[in-house]
Amino acid sequence: MFNDEILEKYINTFLGYGNINGDICFIGLEEGIGVSGKLLEEKPDLGFKEVNKKLSTWKTLGESHLVDGKEFHLKTNDLWHKETSAIQKTWEGIIRTILSYENQDLSHANILNFQINRLGRKNENHSLIELRPLPSKSLRGSEWFYKSFSKLNYLNTKKNYEDYITNKRIEIIQNFIKLSSFKFIVFLSIGLNFRPYWERIANSKFEDIKKDFLVCSNNKFFVTHHPTSYPKKEQLISKSLKDVYKNLGQYLKSLT
Repeated sequence: MFNDEILEKYINTFLGYGNINGDICFIGLEEGIGVSGKLLEEKPDLGFKEVNKKLSTWKTLGESHLVDGKEFHLKTNDLWHKETSAIQKTWEGIIRTILSYENQDLSHANILNFQINRLGRKNENHSLIELRPLPSKSLRGSEWFYKSFSKLNYLNTKKNYEDYITNKRIEIIQNFIKLSSFKFIVFLSIGLNFRPYWERIANSKFEDIKKDFLVCSNNKFFVTHHPTSYPKKEQLISKSLKDVYKNLGQYLKSLT
């Protein structure tokens, strides 16, 4: 079973990885689970073990809003910080945006080097945070294993969890942004289902500027495609999804 005191503190505190004094903050909906969906349904304890390791690591690192991404992942079941690692799909879009913002080369080697050595570090120019704190395999909650390992009532179903934590997390993130030095906030999910969350955090509507991202009137808050959303080619103005992040990075740089 989870230690519910630590679990609830994690839910109410932990946001993600990186530097609150960086230039760019990327905000996603939630982290995924490493265990495959079918296996997670058959053996939910694997999900419990993965998340419980994150909780204990977070506690060891000081129970703060942000932790060092490399340090955190090296203490958990890390797959992404080796010379032989694949490039993580979600991270790739974020890395392409940052490298483009820095006018750096977007080669495979440079992206992998960034993933291994720079992504989500405490001394870097960015942060990666999530609206929902608990890793989940499915947006629909079909592999929701928390109910079996916690006595917290609101974890009985994923819907109950979302209803309980969404307003609280929006307020936490708003306060976090107020304390930060971010020049830009980039939300990673352009779908209409998630737009109200982003508009509440930004306290503003988003405008269509005929690009593959939307922007608020103050040029601080942006919404773009999630790196694993795979929109159809005809839905993009850019040549490809990879170019979306390249173009976004260049656009952000043009505003500085």
